[in-house]
Amino acid sequence: MSRQVSDLFGDGRTWSVGGGLLSPVFQGRRLKNEHHAALARWQEARVQYERSVTGAFEEVATALVAYEKLAAAEKEQADAVAAYHQAVDLSNSRYVGGLSDYLEVLQAQQQLFPAENALARTRFERLSTLVQLYKALGGGWKLSDPEWQRPERAAASTAELKGTAAPVSAR
Repeated sequence: MSRQVSDLFGDGRTWSVGGGLLSPVFQGRRLKNEHHAALARWQEARVQYERSVTGAFEEVATALVAYEKLAAAEKEQADAVAAYHQAVDLSNSRYVGGLSDYLEVLQAQQQLFPAENALARTRFERLSTLVQLYKALGGGWKLSDPEWQRPERAAASTAELKGTAAPVSAR
């Protein structure tokens, strides 16, 4: 009976050759599917990269425009402060010369001080926007929290790196 069974299936080598011939067909399909999956992952990564680059360009452009607008506003505000200083000086000269009372000096100062505050706010906003622009362009600073809290240490370590003496801060 075993002889009849072996005649039915051959010597066994036929099956191993047949399986060996069919194996690349199934692996080829698997490799093709893996190739398609790898292409899909690559396309997804490319789209994410393009989205990141576009977002970075948008962030830089926004910061540049804001900086330019705030610089122009700061210049206008500085011109206004200079005009108010002239008005205070003129009203003070008129008071000293006896041509007007001190109320005119006080009124000129009341206009000057809010203008100076507005100039300081505009300057702060411009400098804050400059920091945002610097950050959008990649930053580059590597200060830890203690160095931010104690700027004299940061100045000393920078001076040590450059080989110069650090400025002594008044305490």
